[in-house]
Amino acid sequence: MDRRFFLKALAAAPCVFGLSELFAQEAAPSPEWLRVALARMKERKLHGVVLIAPERIEPDQRLMGTALRELLEGDHAEAHELFLGGVFIAMTPSLAAASGILKADEKGNRVLLDPEGGRLALDATDLEVFEKPAVFTTSFEPFLFGKDRERLKARAEELEKSAPRELSAAFRDLGSEDIAVRERATGLMKAHAADYHPLFAWKRRIEPDAEVRFRLRSILENLYQGARKDAFGPRLPYGTRIPKFVEGGCGSMDELPEGEKELKDDRGMVACGMAVMDEPKVKLFLRFLTK
Repeated sequence: MDRRFFLKALAAAPCVFGLSELFAQEAAPSPEWLRVALARMKERKLHGVVLIAPERIEPDQRLMGTALRELLEGDHAEAHELFLGGVFIAMTPSLAAASGILKADEKGNRVLLDPEGGRLALDATDLEVFEKPAVFTTSFEPFLFGKDRERLKARAEELEKSAPRELSAAFRDLGSEDIAVRERATGLMKAHAADYHPLFAWKRRIEPDAEVRFRLRSILENLYQGARKDAFGPRLPYGTRIPKFVEGGCGSMDELPEGEKELKDDRGMVACGMAVMDEPKVKLFLRFLTK
């Protein structure tokens, strides 16, 4: 399937993805966020990873949403490096089929797109992959970067040709025994990380010095942590949203519908008179947009 066919099908399809609990879907025009995701892939020359939701709303879809949120917000630097290195999107099976990403008889649940939006690969993986960060990294790194990291290498070599001379010197100085020299190199590399992070990721993988590898990882993690948590990008896959809750009656928490700032019903709040324990009321997870 070439890019022209994919984009034509995408524009005509009822392109929504997400949930009515976690991933349920209703028909709607192609959403702006999906066009933005494809544009980012092309502009930054990054591959896209499309995550296909499970069919079952409960428990599989909620488990996936919870696991994704933990991967994004937990202390998982290796996973974060992958979210930096690709454009992550999610879709229901019906949307993926309607948009031409999946054929009717295909059962895969993750798709790799090239930077132009063409499909490169399809395979199937278990929900457990999202629940265990180490398994996620082991599974998704070769899927995104290639079995021998050839896609990452190619992009890194392209970036290295255009890298400023001072950045090349910074790579060398990152291993200096002089603390001041190392700190100066680190600061310069942080300043260039947004444009050259695929190069940094490749250098980290081939660098023999463990200390330099550690510093490169710290630079990449700094870039990741600097991204907004509430905007599409490395810390929030395209099409996902962080659900919002308001206080309900008797200490309960009610989830706001997508796009709403307050509940629009006439239930009111009834005080039950019972003491409420001061403890987390909602387990963190992601939902997916329906429009």
